[in-house]
Order: sequence, then structure tokens, then C-alpha cells
Amino acid sequence: MNRSHLAATATLLLAAPLAALAAPDVPAATRAAAAPVHVVTARDTYRAALPGRQARILLDHNGRALAVAELDPSAVITLAQYVHDVEHRCGGFFAFASREQAEAFVARDRLIDATRAPAAATYTIDNPGTVTPWLDAVDATNIYGTIASLAAFQNRFYSTPHGHDAAVWIRDTWQALAAGRSDVTAELFTDCSNCSTQPSVILTVAGNELADEVVVIGAHLDSVNWNNASNPNHRAPGADDDASGIATVTEIIRIALADGWRPQRTVKFMGYAAEEVGLNGSEAIASRYDSDGIDVVGVLQLDMTNYKAGAANDLRFITDNSDTALLAYFGQLFDTYLAPRGLVRGAVECGYGCSDHASWSEHGFAAGMAFEAGRPPSYPGDMADFPYIHTMNDTLANMNDTAAPSAPFAQFGLAFLGELAKTHAPTNDVIFVDGFEQ
Repeated sequence: MNRSHLAATATLLLAAPLAALAAPDVPAATRAAAAPVHVVTARDTYRAALPGRQARILLDHNGRALAVAELDPSAVITLAQYVHDVEHRCGGFFAFASREQAEAFVARDRLIDATRAPAAATYTIDNPGTVTPWLDAVDATNIYGTIASLAAFQNRFYSTPHGHDAAVWIRDTWQALAAGRSDVTAELFTDCSNCSTQPSVILTVAGNELADEVVVIGAHLDSVNWNNASNPNHRAPGADDDASGIATVTEIIRIALADGWRPQRTVKFMGYAAEEVGLNGSEAIASRYDSDGIDVVGVLQLDMTNYKAGAANDLRFITDNSDTALLAYFGQLFDTYLAPRGLVRGAVECGYGCSDHASWSEHGFAAGMAFEAGRPPSYPGDMADFPYIHTMNDTLANMNDTAAPSAPFAQFGLAFLGELAKTHAPTNDVIFVDGFEQ
């Protein structure tokens, strides 16, 4: 969850003069991370955080007023701290390398084609034969093991070698779960100009009857400790934010592929790079899918799934930056498959640009997010999320050394997967038993 998207870039700029950063012996990744930053954020947030500072005001497709501005290092920190300390919410920024890119992003948003939204008939619930057995197969110890493995990296920050190595580890882990299936491929997505050396990860399960329609389930793979982000070896385990989301996606993949499942629609499991510094990885992928005309029928984001402390809910759906029809479908899926198991859902707002589902939404795709149960809120607008995110204390030990809270998210993700991607029903397969056609 990118509560202070741009603080790392600001810290790098404050830590070294621009002339020094431009020196030939300075790594290209460091120079890129310290390049000028152009942000898109809510106008009211911008004005409150930086009164009197100029910005270009544009409207998005919902008529929402946005500020587009180039910020110096101190202003970036001021804005990030305001969002965190005053608005008590996550994120708030999209980050771009140039003003032209930022303004083009808003311009594309204003021109979103309303007909892109999938037809209501796409969101059906009629595949319990696949989904129900999956739910019983979820094992919180598997999720725990993946969180622990990811948290063992020194950090997963987007511009460090550790962040790159973590992405490769995720790619290899997911690929191994495919057990050599020819219809499953794993790749590192590197076409992101502001992701430094960190790639995103995409595991594709090819569809059959509806192969041109795509279902996306994702989480972000990077982590950060804002107290020391300028040090490439800073400690940022990111167990909740967002190793828990990646671990939950990994458990969904494990169960579906171990079952030999083949979907009707193509499925893309994604681990996004550089979320903490402006949703960079997801924005790059969503932009590519937008320009390529990919028919994405639904996106589920899992960003922080493992903190629950006295909350009445087991998970909450983020109500903003989300597609209304898809959110309604989320509720129907939960009520069909998880409520009968005694689980309870809630809802919460997270503010402009709070996680990777917003990248998809801003490109006109139907996207939504499931978020951790947290604790009872202390004030209106309190997201009640894990208090140790973005510090060296974001550990399993500080979440009661368990991954049990993530299990309902894996179950929900499996329901979403099985019902939206459906199950391939072969009609021409010939089965031979003892040499005789059956």
C-alpha cells in the first residue's frame, strides 16, 4: 500500500547534489530514481498540503479535480507526510518522469470509453464444482512460508539489487507451481521507464473457449522502509505490505494448478514492481494493455491481507478507485462462498490512487481490491491498517506470527478466479483405458 509514494525519490534528491548524481560513475538506476518527479493527485489534497504552490488543475472522467505538478524534494516530503499524517490514508499519487506523461495520463482518463465495461452477463456465479473444493484446500502455513521467504530479503525496494532478486524469486516460484504445463508461462515485465531495475512478474494461464478475454489477479512485490530508503541495504521486510498479498496470490496459483484446472478465459497473475513510489509497475502494464486493446474483464488487487486485531470483519472491499459492477460481484461471490463459512465482509475507502487497482481503473478497466480486516477504526476515515507498514517492524512476529488472516483472501481469490475465468469443458478429448477408446 503506497502511503508515501514519492518519499524515496525525495530522500535520494536530498541526500546528494544533482551534480553529483549526474556524475558518470553514479549508477543509472540511482540517477533515474533521483530524476524530477511529476505527480497527479487530488486537487484538495494538493492545496491543503502545499498552500500557495501552483499546479495545473485538470478534470478526470468523473469530473474529479486533479492537480498536476512538478515537485522539488522538500515539497514531495511535505505532500507525502500530509497524506499520511493528516488525511490518515494510503497513497494519493501517480508518479511520472515528465509533465507530458502526467498530463497525457489525465487526458486518457477523460476519454475512457464507457462501453469497455464488461456486460453484466460476464459476472455470473455457476461454477461451484470447481470453486468449493478449492476453498477447503487453502493452507495458511503455505502462505506463512511465502511471506517469510519474501520478508527474508533485505528489502524489495524497486531500485535495489534486492528488489530485482525478489522479482526473479517470485517468477521462479510461480513457474515451479506450473510443473511444466505448456499452457502456463512466466515472464518478467520490464517495459517500465520508471521502475528502475525491478521488473514486474506475470504468470499466464492460457484460456480456451474465451481466450481473448483476460482475468487479472495481482499484488505488489516491492517493499520500503521510509526511515532509511536512501540506503540500498535498508531493512524493509514488508511482511504485510505486501508480501502477504504476493503470498496469497501464490496460494491461489498453487491450488488452481495442482488441481489440473484449465480456464475458459486467460488468466494473468501479476506481481507489480515499484508500487510504493507511484504505482509505476501496474501503470506500465495497464497502459500497455490499454494501448494493445486487451479485453480485461476483471482485476482483483490484494494489497495487505494479514493484519487482524479485534476487527469484526474478515476482509474489506475498497469502495473507491473501483468498478461499481465488479464491486457488486465481489459481494455476491463473498456471500455465496465465504459467508456460509461464517466469514464477514466490510467496506472502506482508501483515497485517490491508493493501490494498483487504481492504475487499471484509470485506464477504464473493471478493477477492485480486497483489503485486510485491520482493527476497529479510531476515527472517521481511519483505514485501521497495520501500524508498522513502511518500517523495519513490518514482520510476521508483529502479526502474531501467523498467516491465518490471509486464508480468507485466498478463498475469496479462488472464488473470483473460478467464477470469472470459469472452467474449460473439453468436448473432443478422447480418453483411452487399456488401449481402448472410452
